Amino acid sequence: GGILQCVCHCLLLYLERIAQYFNKWAFVYVGLYGYDYITAGKRVMSLFRARGWNTVIADNLVNRLLGIICLAIGMLTGVVSLVAALVCMQAQGLAIAFFLGFAIGIVLSGIVMGLVSSAVDSVIVCFCEEPAEFRENHPSLASEMETAWAAAWPDLDVGGPIIMSLGSLPGIV
Repeated sequence: GGILQCVCHCLLLYLERIAQYFNKWAFVYVGLYGYDYITAGKRVMSLFRARGWNTVIADNLVNRLLGIICLAIGMLTGVVSLVAALVCMQAQGLAIAFFLGFAIGIVLSGIVMGLVSSAVDSVIVCFCEEPAEFRENHPSLASEMETAWAAAWPDLDVGGPIIMSLGSLPGIV
């Protein structure tokens, strides 16, 4: 029992260590810097850890809000489809009309909100990477963002640049 438990524990730790680099933040790094996916995952997670932003990436309330918006749009298009079915079909196929409108609304709004989500993720990564450059080029926006983030995460480090060499990343030799 003890050996099997130890082997399972080691396998789970190894899988957890690998899985932490497979995330949406790595896609941002691939797009920004052209790294391969694994290197991008390691670099972006090291950046977040160095800044102490684990809470920021865990919270990510924007995606939850965008999901609620998609659901609301789906419900709205479902109701509009239901009303159109009532006008045109005289109460035949109302459920099908609602669910078809709901599905179309969810899919189309999901595509648009996916773009918004990716843009927000890119802003978060860029702000984490170079807050001083953001402050220099857009002082009023940077001040607004820093104030809002300080209210949400008081211990958040939005200081100067963090310089990481590829050799200093965990797991890269």
